[in-house]
Amino acid sequence: MKKIFIFTLLISAVFCFAFQVDTFGPTADDFSCANLDQVPASFGIQIANQKKLCLWENGVWNSYSYFTTGLTIRGTCMLNADTMLVAMGDNSYSDGIYNFDINTHNWQLNDWFILPNFVKYNPHNQLYYVGERDGLFYSANGHNWTRITSLGSNKCNSIAWYDSNIITNNGQMVYYSNDNGLNWQQSSISNLSSFRFDDNGILYAIMDVGSDSDGLWRSNDFGANWTNILYTSALSCLGPIYNNNVTLGWRESYADSCFVGMLNSSGEVTFFNHPLLNAPVKQIDIFPYINTPSFYVLNSGGCFFVTGFLVGIDDPVIPQIPQAKISTYPNPALSYADIYLSKVSPEPCKLTIYNLKGQKVRNLDLAETLKEQTLSWDLKNNNGFKVSAGIYFLVLQDTKGNCLAKTKLAVIK
Repeated sequence: MKKIFIFTLLISAVFCFAFQVDTFGPTADDFSCANLDQVPASFGIQIANQKKLCLWENGVWNSYSYFTTGLTIRGTCMLNADTMLVAMGDNSYSDGIYNFDINTHNWQLNDWFILPNFVKYNPHNQLYYVGERDGLFYSANGHNWTRITSLGSNKCNSIAWYDSNIITNNGQMVYYSNDNGLNWQQSSISNLSSFRFDDNGILYAIMDVGSDSDGLWRSNDFGANWTNILYTSALSCLGPIYNNNVTLGWRESYADSCFVGMLNSSGEVTFFNHPLLNAPVKQIDIFPYINTPSFYVLNSGGCFFVTGFLVGIDDPVIPQIPQAKISTYPNPALSYADIYLSKVSPEPCKLTIYNLKGQKVRNLDLAETLKEQTLSWDLKNNNGFKVSAGIYFLVLQDTKGNCLAKTKLAVIK
């Protein structure tokens, strides 16, 4: 009775609103994963009986199979400017992490892992992680892997971090660390996955085990204790969180054949009813190529990015007066990038460029008295060397260190 009552309550809180959906990515019969927050952007796809890694290279989508039929791509992560780590597996003797050379397009086995669920890099402790059928592994160099034995040897399919805090699962158990993985504690709850932190360190996760407790859960203490904030079944993934609005995806239609929704701070669910989105959701994440709130949805039909959705979700909405704006062209950039700045006040500011690891790459000098100005970046670091291909963050700050505006720029080879 509890589950039926809550389901009825949520359906009564469904709202409609305006948004825009556009298509991005390659054409394929099916999709397994995506990583747009790296260069080159990657997809795991299937065409006919071939499972392939698909990359955005020089303005076109190119796909590559491991041997003839390939293996299901489960995740990717850049090891360096020339090598991509690729998690592949179909419960076979070929499962594992592979090194893919993005210049020669050659494959090389990195290490065997049975059904690897992800390969990721943590910029806070500078470690790589692989979650697979028999637990969680880490590596300092992306080559030599060590199992975290204190977590057990069961399936690990999710991990997330915020500063020095890490959350992961192992079988039914949930574990958290507050010291970059040096020590681990067991959480007060079990059966959680799809962990995601918001910008303030609030942690969200999904329970989907066919119980009355299924739904969306939240932790305010980095994973030690949890509270349910939405009871629902068949929730498959979490997306970006904007001003306490949580993007959600379902593997079964929830309301009016919808599979994508957004939960606001009042507990109301707003659904995105669109033909391209009305299919079981495999992944949701930030769409990194535009400077407005957005997310992409990956389902069997492809990759679709959504914009223009925030107004009206959390009423009343009082628009903030922007302190400054940054835009870049071209993006992605090959040999240079023009940076356009506009700010409300003529107060002195500084523009700093960071890489994905949070390392400072370049400081660019600004004309202190101009509210609007354009400058060009030659894609070199402070030492005069060309930066590697990848995603870079441009941050405009005042003299007190307050962030006035920021944007992303993709650099390609």
